[in-house]
Amino acid sequence: MAGKPADYRDVHIGGLIEERRLRAGLSREALAAPLEVSLSQLGKYLKGANRLSATDLDILARVLGVPVGYFFESMPGRETAQAGLSDRPQARLEALEGWTGFAEAVARAADAHLDEDRRQALGSLVRAVDHALSGQKTFDKANDSGAPD
Repeated sequence: MAGKPADYRDVHIGGLIEERRLRAGLSREALAAPLEVSLSQLGKYLKGANRLSATDLDILARVLGVPVGYFFESMPGRETAQAGLSDRPQARLEALEGWTGFAEAVARAADAHLDEDRRQALGSLVRAVDHALSGQKTFDKANDSGAPD
């Protein structure tokens, strides 16, 4: 038996892929090649007639330069938050083994999953956290009286 049949979510995702493809000026061939599918099969994905695998969606997200979550952010029917597996409580930061390499780990994850604007915003936040954790006093030009501490 084949996988589950496609539904409105697949139509939504296919439309977003087609929209990003056109914005990026990419041909359909440029999307079909990394997926190793025919143009006909790609067309079925873009129309939502066939469901994309998670692996193929990841490949397309990378080709289009968006995080995989981009395809789900504006999903119809998701206006009301419902508890799910992703809503389980997060581990407390104090429980982590240590902060060594924190900034590097966040940077690697950001490169893999965020667009440029979000990477820049996250980078600023990580630098501030890293600075605070290192115990260095932040320089605030607006509030600096010029007197040494």
